[in-house]
Amino acid sequence: MLYITILLLIVLLLISYQDFRFQAVSWILFLAGFGLILFNSVSENTLLNLFINASGNTILVFFQLGIIYLYSRFKLKKQNIFKSVFGFGDLLFLIMIIPLFSPLNFIVFFLCSVIFSLIGYFLLKAFKIYKNERVPLAGLQSLFLIIVLISQFFIKFNLYNDYLILDKLNLF
Repeated sequence: MLYITILLLIVLLLISYQDFRFQAVSWILFLAGFGLILFNSVSENTLLNLFINASGNTILVFFQLGIIYLYSRFKLKKQNIFKSVFGFGDLLFLIMIIPLFSPLNFIVFFLCSVIFSLIGYFLLKAFKIYKNERVPLAGLQSLFLIIVLISQFFIKFNLYNDYLILDKLNLF
């Protein structure tokens, strides 16, 4: 599984690079990342647990997309959320990582990665490293996932088991 993780880290780096550089990511990277994550998830999990986790995470992603749609439609008066509020690549990134986490760990990852992305974006803007007005969310979340995957080797937590990340982070 080490080779799969290394390939996934390379794909995540490419996603991050393309999002920062071009504000667009090639869909083939999301497909490759999804395949690597799915392969890794199948080898680490039972198919039933993988199906249950992926189903829960899919519901969470579409719930979030619905909230973003309603907010942009009624509050911001925007018709197309993918042109104004949320990038299509950001959605593809979330779909890519659906099989990677249990639903609770997915929520923890998502919240922590959004906070990481906001802090990272403001720091990059403050130091004039990044000049674009749009937040490269998929790129920053990719960097955060790289940190999570690398730290998994040192802390030895299981992404598929609820409460283990929370236990290792001493949140509860």
